[in-house]
Amino acid sequence: MLKDMSCIYCDTKFPVETYANYSVICPCCKRNIFLECEYGYGPVTPCRIYLGSETAGIVESEENRYYLTMNSAKIPLSKTYLDAIGEAVEILNRHLGISHHSKNLDILTQKGSLCFYGDWFGRPYDNCHKIIHTAYDGEILEIQFDQYERLLVYNPENVSSTEQELKIEKAQKIKWIYIPYHSMKREAVTITYTVECGKLVKETKYGVEHLSIREPFCAVYMA
Repeated sequence: MLKDMSCIYCDTKFPVETYANYSVICPCCKRNIFLECEYGYGPVTPCRIYLGSETAGIVESEENRYYLTMNSAKIPLSKTYLDAIGEAVEILNRHLGISHHSKNLDILTQKGSLCFYGDWFGRPYDNCHKIIHTAYDGEILEIQFDQYERLLVYNPENVSSTEQELKIEKAQKIKWIYIPYHSMKREAVTITYTVECGKLVKETKYGVEHLSIREPFCAVYMA
């Protein structure tokens, strides 16, 4: 069965053939964007690893030993279960010359309300979003929150963070991905912010708005 995929990082769209276990690498930006696995309900292998629509490798197991089959080669893996899939993806990334090295931006802020160029998500200081993970690869700062929310900040500049407050002065683009609190379908919604000619462009599923940048003027404010 084919499934249409869309990369959350670069918006590239492509189909993949679905299985019980499969992982997907975007063919354009080469970031890992998806993992479907029956872990806890059934075996995690075989697990196909896609580069776009093409199968780049398959994780298999024999008598509790795990292998990555790639270009007719059978590479033994040192890890097992889900960790083996992660290890296999790392091997494939190195083989394909894919490199997204993590860098440290010292994000100390733990929780708070969110504002993008003066446009608050909800009422000011009404919502509280708890950070559970941050990653920065030199291009995209990714912040994950406890309610399956995700903030992508493209080419952030002048980042300052304390335990009480996070400020990012400038960014090429911002994506805020969240699940509406009262949604029955639990489908993620994306809001995208860019600045064009001094105007804030806000794009949602309802269309495009042109807003004036208000205080706080920084691209991302969390407190």
